[in-house]
Amino acid sequence: MARYRKKKALYEVIGKTWPKPGGDKPLEQLHPEKSDKERPAGESTTRMPERVARWPKRPRIVQFNAGKIEISIPYQLAIALLLGVILLVLIAFRLGQKTKSEQGATTSNAERAVKTGESSLKAPNLSASETKKPAAAVEKPKGNNRIVIQTYRLRTHLEPVKQHFAQFGIETEIKKIGDWYYLVTKDKYENPEKSGTDGYFAKQKIIELGAEYKAPQGYETFGSKPFHDAYGQRFDD
Repeated sequence: MARYRKKKALYEVIGKTWPKPGGDKPLEQLHPEKSDKERPAGESTTRMPERVARWPKRPRIVQFNAGKIEISIPYQLAIALLLGVILLVLIAFRLGQKTKSEQGATTSNAERAVKTGESSLKAPNLSASETKKPAAAVEKPKGNNRIVIQTYRLRTHLEPVKQHFAQFGIETEIKKIGDWYYLVTKDKYENPEKSGTDGYFAKQKIIELGAEYKAPQGYETFGSKPFHDAYGQRFDD
């Protein structure tokens, strides 16, 4: 026999599940605050203040740390200081070059003036006639000996020799004694055969210059060592 099940209306079901008015209760706190009596004796009742975000302070340029001096310079300031130092070095270098060049010019001018003064002091005051004469003719020798440079039977062959010595400042003349012609010095000297006399030095000079003599074509050459046998002789005039 089949059982009869009593069916309930829909509104009855909804009415049972919906909470009745006045039956609401306050929700319990999950973590209720403790009263002063329930807190332990060592627990503080004050709340910790919230942490405030703080930016780090900029370090000082000069500061003392553990007895040491620390210097902290920003990157931009360090570059500016370095450029300033380089600029000062360049300026000092340029000034040094300019000063050195000015001092060099002054020194050269002073040295030139000193040299000019020395040259003017050293220059002898010679008359016009003395400057034109050769050194050998300025100093008049003492003595009564003339130096015989060469003797020959033909006068014309002695003329080139006379011109040769004249270009070196030694004046000569041609004298005829008997059948021979003598080429002798105009100046007189002390004994040419005695070492240390003015005649001796004049004779050595004539021998030295005579070695350079080149006879013209058709004239006597007077040997491979011309005038090496020059000698001194006294003359009445």
